[in-house]
Amino acid sequence: MDERPRSQRERTPVSAADELQRLLDEPTVSVPDAARLLGVGRSTVYAAIKSSEVPAIRVGHRLRIPSNWLRRTLHIHAAWNGDTS
Repeated sequence: MDERPRSQRERTPVSAADELQRLLDEPTVSVPDAARLLGVGRSTVYAAIKSSEVPAIRVGHRLRIPSNWLRRTLHIHAAWNGDTS
């Protein structure tokens, strides 16, 4: 296991198409994923959750954002097929 702190570990880059496909396939997304999709920082999403602007589901110690809420907010239709042309 990598001994460096989480903030110093390298992250595998995720394409926008992969993020959108995950939004369509999975019932919830993580706070960092939601932040990337919304174009804001994680702390902004956490503050919005705290003020009830963003719905969240607590699973253990983790917060998950419902994908259907994000799709409605971003006006992303389930018919999206991954074609970026």
